[in-house]
Amino acid sequence: MIFSGGDAGCSEIERRGINILKVPKGEWNFMVKFQALTPYFRRWDECLCIDLDVLVQDDLNFMFDRLAPKLPAILCDQEDGTILGGLQHWDKEPESHQDTYTEIKARFPHVTQQMFNAGFIFYSPATIPEDTQDELLKLDEEFRVINPARADQMLLNLFLYARLKRVGKDAICFFGHDQPGNRVASEGRGWAGDEVPAILHYTRWYAPWIVKQSWQPQWGITKQQKEALERGIQPEMGGYRNHRLDRICHELYAENLAAFETEFPQR
Repeated sequence: MIFSGGDAGCSEIERRGINILKVPKGEWNFMVKFQALTPYFRRWDECLCIDLDVLVQDDLNFMFDRLAPKLPAILCDQEDGTILGGLQHWDKEPESHQDTYTEIKARFPHVTQQMFNAGFIFYSPATIPEDTQDELLKLDEEFRVINPARADQMLLNLFLYARLKRVGKDAICFFGHDQPGNRVASEGRGWAGDEVPAILHYTRWYAPWIVKQSWQPQWGITKQQKEALERGIQPEMGGYRNHRLDRICHELYAENLAAFETEFPQR
């Protein structure tokens, strides 16, 4: 686990038998993910770096077994958009930085290709060059003008694109893409249409630990919902439903936390 916090919190995790890579609080930003590509992780043959906004719904040991033969490629999920689009999303003044984009297109011709998502990275640490983090931080410094938030994902795509490969949807997919209405065969998204993802990624949807309103007035409402609001009736509290398990997601997340306590008790 990559951890930034006080000694008390770190000790509490270590007492559960979990390895900790400590990062000073002042250095906690998007760039922390690059720590996963340092020699520290060479003590393991295979590693999976995942964001916290996920819900695991299958045994990851089986997923490791399925993915290991695809190494030494670095396996990730993919976005619908391009690397260039990701950079422009974070750029507050893209029209003022056309010279920078021209340079990037010349140095990294793949910048117009579909972007890999860094919320899931399965890799063999021994195959990652020792200077990878340093090289990524150099790109961060060089292109800070168009990436003021220091988002990591586009830099990973610029530097490692030749080694990045799309992981199957039986490993991970975005939560919204797994909803019944969105589950259609799609070459662009890598869907065959019948996969059961081991991990759901909530990146653009409500995280499973959030109890939410059953509908959001600020996102547009139906005539019936408008009339209900005028009568003083507020949306009921609810949550996203995992259609595969027919359960509310934040309830499942609470159960996952309880299972964590059982699997990793304090010593």
